[in-house]
Amino acid sequence: MPPVRDPRVLTAGLAAALACGEPAPAAAPEEDAPAPTSRPAPRPLVHLDPLGPRDLDPARGSSPRLTVHLEPVDARDLDLLARWPSLAHYPRVPQVLAAGLRARDPAAIFRGMELAFEPDRWAEIDAWERLGHIRLGDPAGFCRTDAGSPVRLSPGTYDLGCLGGFLEGVRLLWLPRLELADLVPCDPPAGFESCQDGAHAGRAALLQIAARLPADDLPHGLELLELRLAELGPDALIAALVPDALNLCSVSHRARARGGERMYHHMMIVDPARDRLGRVRVFDTTGAAGVAWRSMRPERLHGYARRLLALHDTFRYDPESARLTCLPVRPPDGEITGP
Repeated sequence: MPPVRDPRVLTAGLAAALACGEPAPAAAPEEDAPAPTSRPAPRPLVHLDPLGPRDLDPARGSSPRLTVHLEPVDARDLDLLARWPSLAHYPRVPQVLAAGLRARDPAAIFRGMELAFEPDRWAEIDAWERLGHIRLGDPAGFCRTDAGSPVRLSPGTYDLGCLGGFLEGVRLLWLPRLELADLVPCDPPAGFESCQDGAHAGRAALLQIAARLPADDLPHGLELLELRLAELGPDALIAALVPDALNLCSVSHRARARGGERMYHHMMIVDPARDRLGRVRVFDTTGAAGVAWRSMRPERLHGYARRLLALHDTFRYDPESARLTCLPVRPPDGEITGP
């Protein structure tokens, strides 16, 4: 097994690779926008920082945040906290989420997560802890990673970065006690390739998840799908995903600023089942949309992964090199009927 690298190097690589840089809103029309919610209108989005979304919180000079009103967990749902310990740190556990967990319904779980974090969205696209995540070990709660060590976020900050939001989806569906540190070491179990450095952290995370799931949950076993978007049209992309499975994916591009090195810099979960309008569903977390469960037409998903996620002032990703690397996982079975 390859040696584990210095965690400070890995943290820097992870921050670079999973910066989740996004274009200004004018460049990303919401053609499949979700139904309106009660969220107050956000302040105008600012232009992207040249270094990508920054790790900011109120204590370090970021934009002011709305006052958070924590909502206690319904007494009837306290048993869920023992099964899914990260829920204890959510600002609220909506009934949609609680019901979805009991029914083991992925769509309801993803929608419930969206509702749980929606009221506490950051006000500006760059006022976001892009490495924010929920830690189960000490220090428990919302943290970021700094030089290989977890650091608590400021009180009232409930930010999930793109990997942190992805981690919550994986926890609530399959691996409730998985830690971010389990995905980051970039030293997959014996038999897997090393991720080499933080640029490959997104792909390594998929391998780490695969190694922890039962074989029956993996319709393609430990094999990852490698989907080159320049060679696949929108409909062919959806057809290449595994039906009747949730496809855990990392988006990657070659970075012109790093000599063409491939960087796995965004995470998403795709349900390829189409609705009556031909749309698929995508769960991911971004600076522009927050924790989101969105319907996308195949054309929009293709353009989102190939071109919009390639817009990054620092790394200058090549959209023609876009690739979706995916781990198909069967949805969880069974229903929880009570404590």
